[in-house]
Amino acid sequence: MNLRDDLGRLIRRLAGRSPSAEDERLVALFRNRAELKKELSTLDDDRHRLLDRLKLQEGATMRVEEQVATLEAYLGRPEEGPKSLLYFQLKAVWRISSQRVEKFAGELAEQQKDRERKLQLAEFDRGKRGRLADIDRELVEARVLADQLQAEQKLAQQRLATLGGFWNYFGRRRLEEAIATRAIRIDSALTVVTDLEDGRHAVEAEPPPVFESLSLTGQRAVNLAVIACAEWLYERLAADGLADLSRQTTLRRVYDSSYGTPEQCEALLQTVAQAIGRLENLAVDLVAVKARTDTLRRSAVYRSEGDTVPTQESIHAQGAAPGGAPPVNLLQDEYFDLYRVLLR
Repeated sequence: MNLRDDLGRLIRRLAGRSPSAEDERLVALFRNRAELKKELSTLDDDRHRLLDRLKLQEGATMRVEEQVATLEAYLGRPEEGPKSLLYFQLKAVWRISSQRVEKFAGELAEQQKDRERKLQLAEFDRGKRGRLADIDRELVEARVLADQLQAEQKLAQQRLATLGGFWNYFGRRRLEEAIATRAIRIDSALTVVTDLEDGRHAVEAEPPPVFESLSLTGQRAVNLAVIACAEWLYERLAADGLADLSRQTTLRRVYDSSYGTPEQCEALLQTVAQAIGRLENLAVDLVAVKARTDTLRRSAVYRSEGDTVPTQESIHAQGAAPGGAPPVNLLQDEYFDLYRVLLR
């Protein structure tokens, strides 16, 4: 292929001649080349993006390995053993408590959803029955009218058949006009009956509405009950001071924690072990939670009409463990990961 061939093809195109098979093949090659270049560019972009993600993952892996190595060295020191064991036991107390609150929130949300869904279906059924009753009343009236008109029409036609002779000419004419007028009314009445029957079938075939989400009132009720459950659980742990100690594991690393002498750690370990056993088998006192929920409802304040989580200031503080520790606000201090399970 040379310049002369290119000029020849250009002249043929300008002259309006159809392209040859060689020209079409060349155009197809250029198109394939452009598509391949575009796909190659896309693959190259994907490659760079994956390389960047790989670098980030390698960095994260290195940091985790460094943390593990530091933790292994730290745990290898005998004097740090009791404290470290206690730290992770307290962390387990926090995790189990958070799981209990999360489970309670999930079950309560499902119950509230079922309750609201049943109310929605009951309201839909009431409305449906009411509309069907209205249609049935109209349908009865329409059928009665149609039957009456048809009966009158039949009598008129029978009477018309008896009017013979020329002397009944004007009577027949008036009767025929009445029959024609009545026929129009009969058609209209039958159309109304048909439309009402179709409308009734349409109402009967209406599917129930889709349940989209909990109502604002329902979400607020669930959230208040979840906060009340967290308060009840907090009091189970606060007597031994474990509520605050377990929360500290979410704020401090094991290296920065201190629980006293090894003997004090050993004693506290026994208390924590007993607390974990109670937490795993403890049933939620629904009566106490309901009483707390009612108290919270009376004091709860929301920043706007659409908010589902009460303000921290409106949630009363709970008494802490003996020893002079100040009361705590569970919502403000985010005890047991409350904000993670509250509905919004």
